Amino acid sequence: MTKRLSTIGRLLYGIAIGDALGNLSKRNTAAALKASNDLDDSDFDFVWTPTTGLTLAIVRAISLGYSRVNVMHNFAEWWRNGQFSMTNSLQTDRFETEIQSIINFELTRDLDSIGATEPAQNDENVLIRVMPIAFYETARIGSSFINDEKSMGSIHDMVSLTNDYPSAMMSAGMVSFLISQIIARESVHQSLENAIAITYEYYSRRSIFQPDLINFAPMNMPDLPDLQADQLVHDGSATHTLENACWVLFSTENLNDAIKLAVKTFSKQRQTILAFICAIYALSDRSSLDERWIEQIDKKAETNLILRIANRSNRFHVRTD
Repeated sequence: MTKRLSTIGRLLYGIAIGDALGNLSKRNTAAALKASNDLDDSDFDFVWTPTTGLTLAIVRAISLGYSRVNVMHNFAEWWRNGQFSMTNSLQTDRFETEIQSIINFELTRDLDSIGATEPAQNDENVLIRVMPIAFYETARIGSSFINDEKSMGSIHDMVSLTNDYPSAMMSAGMVSFLISQIIARESVHQSLENAIAITYEYYSRRSIFQPDLINFAPMNMPDLPDLQADQLVHDGSATHTLENACWVLFSTENLNDAIKLAVKTFSKQRQTILAFICAIYALSDRSSLDERWIEQIDKKAETNLILRIANRSNRFHVRTD
């Protein structure tokens, strides 16, 4: 029997599944895509990374009392106690920026100065963490939240907890616009086009962001889908990872083809790209997630717990549910 997920559930499971697929070797990812492959008897572990863990932390914070303080408390639980980890293990490598922000928070409690102020390596993770925040703002106000300065300020403030600089905020802003368009039932390709146009329009009218707008120029070009794989930059930065994810989505028509293209094209740190495209397709099409993948995520009881909390909070209720 196929598990019926709420709209926020499809987003969270899409993130976790894509993250876990990206955490596998190319061979094992290919095996996980085969309908005949029984993942219960597989010779690999289907495990998400802290990209998903920190996103679950944000969902829990939004559900139980949305504030920047609560977000940081949940981040601290992830780092110190292994909460939101699929294996209950502590995080010891990568995510240095996030960990430093947690340390700064525990030392100073100054929410306005704990994030990195210069572009950090591997800041691509903000692209995933902002998704439930954008979902919440869309559920609260509607897809027109771009016209609400308080709403956009809230998104930027949340990003600034770890990445306090314009390019990260702008990347997160574009993802937020994309999520709102998908929830409004636009097609994936139309949602991308709308989000790119909205991003340029919104940030071009705000002087603090104007110098960084040039970094988004490739995404605003009509020939983005025609770029060759070797023309893409994959350095873990939010702007380039966003560009790469858009390229994959523009170049494909369904989730399986998108996964195959991403795995073929990106050899390292592809978790974020796969988490991104799986989340978008899962949000767009409730039938896109393989039941076997959902069963793998369900092995971690906390996933269902956080989803129940999110559903009962009524903070993620949208008309598509």
